[in-house]
Amino acid sequence: MYRISKFILYIIFIVLFLPSFANAGDNHIPVRVGISNTNFNNYLFENIEFNDAKNLEIMDSATGYVVPLKENAEILKVTSENNLFRIYIDGQLVARNLTGPVLVRPKEGYFVSVKDLKRKGKQALYRGYIELTRSSKDISKFAIVNVLSLKNYLRGVVPNEMPVKFGLEALKAQTVAARNYAVTPRVKAYDEFDLCDSVACQVYFGANTEDGLSDKAIEETNGIIALDKDDKPILALYSSTAGGYTESYEYAFSDPATKAFPSKDIHYLSAVPDDETFPSLESDIDAEKFYTTKPIAFDDMSPYYRWSKEWTKDELEKVLSKTLVAQSKTGFVYPQLINENDFGTLLSIKALKRGKSGKIIELEIKTDKNTFVVQKELVIRRCFQKNGISLPSANFVITYIDAVSPVYKFSGGGFGHGVGMSQWGAGKMASMGYTFDQILQHYYRGIKLATIPVKVYSNNKVIDRVFYNENEEAKLFIINPNKIDRLYIVLNDKELSIKLKDDITKCDISKYLRKGENKIYYFISDEENNNYTKSLSIYVEIKEAIDG
Repeated sequence: MYRISKFILYIIFIVLFLPSFANAGDNHIPVRVGISNTNFNNYLFENIEFNDAKNLEIMDSATGYVVPLKENAEILKVTSENNLFRIYIDGQLVARNLTGPVLVRPKEGYFVSVKDLKRKGKQALYRGYIELTRSSKDISKFAIVNVLSLKNYLRGVVPNEMPVKFGLEALKAQTVAARNYAVTPRVKAYDEFDLCDSVACQVYFGANTEDGLSDKAIEETNGIIALDKDDKPILALYSSTAGGYTESYEYAFSDPATKAFPSKDIHYLSAVPDDETFPSLESDIDAEKFYTTKPIAFDDMSPYYRWSKEWTKDELEKVLSKTLVAQSKTGFVYPQLINENDFGTLLSIKALKRGKSGKIIELEIKTDKNTFVVQKELVIRRCFQKNGISLPSANFVITYIDAVSPVYKFSGGGFGHGVGMSQWGAGKMASMGYTFDQILQHYYRGIKLATIPVKVYSNNKVIDRVFYNENEEAKLFIINPNKIDRLYIVLNDKELSIKLKDDITKCDISKYLRKGENKIYYFISDEENNNYTKSLSIYVEIKEAIDG
């Protein structure tokens, strides 16, 4: 009892003198987001301007030098010259030969405003701070990196990834998926930052697009993510519309490292029909029956639930002769088409292989000069463009109408890659009374909802977390490979001393929970373990996995 009381005194000291501990949860995780231009086609710059310079603080992080600013300063301009930074205030040079990164911080109560950058037609504003850091590939240019907390990042993501009209439970499902993706993105395509601000990662538009209802969804899922069967954060892929049937990961994405396609499967990203009576759609007959009709499904209110596109034979020849050249560079067109004049006359198009949702994963395009095989859904979609716009999805069937002017008709369903959560499906499920956890466990099979696993070391350091819980039911999972004897916790002011088992200890903590925000502190006393290299992993499970 003496030891745990001393622990409580230590916790009180931490809470009183280090207030940041009281703001854990999403606030304790930093996110680095690359900011692009208005058209989202450039992430590297030679100069950038900021509004309201008088409300900013600028520092060269390499030297700690703080650039002096006038009280009435309006425009801050940063340029890259001779691989060094220069700073201009209202056109006047005030600092040169800065190594960088250059930090641009707003004063308390203000945002960083990037001049002439628009998001949703509004002036772009950013919480946190901006870091201007050299490109690893071209040191004459720099990236604009917004560094902020995960919570504030989500505030700029959720209402831009999902219409707020879909309702609170759908927004909460979107929040958890977006939180997962921020923690575990599919690939890290950039050296300077973790996530981009466009559809290539997650749409992030900053502080000027935040919304009260999506903010509530973020608060009411604070600290909660989805974990797989190995207690790791899942890759929470999602798309606009699945068309009534999501696809398995391996049939939509290539391996990020090897580019192999199909890739390895991911157990929680398996194909999911909205109605369990829907058959597998791997055959052309079943796919045609499904995508030329409108069975009731969760995302059947989407404007892209069913769609059709038509080309005359001449139109499609012109399109394919160009798109096959462009898509040959991806490595998923065999043989490659180098010159559009070598395309020839179109003879036939047919699906060679389909995924379980009917998604075409291998397509044959036959001409009088060659037979091309195209793989992967995004490559296939980009081959067939109408007015410069790619197909909404690769879930389609082809009808050849042999008339005076032959026509190729594509009848399909869905919008996007179709893996994981369907956003329109989540919206309808919420309107039908499904809760956010039910939505997530429909689309991501076999997952649990929990706090982000943390490591606690036997070094006298307190680890704290905040999480939101509605059901007042939860279990503490303690993974203990180092055979630590005892863990101390304080959960909502309740002191607990937990005797640990060798490998995994599960502890029901439901009776100590509050409905809403919960605060938990973890601590391993050095009196129990004086080897400071020992550690264990902990998370709180708020919703257990459902088999399937």
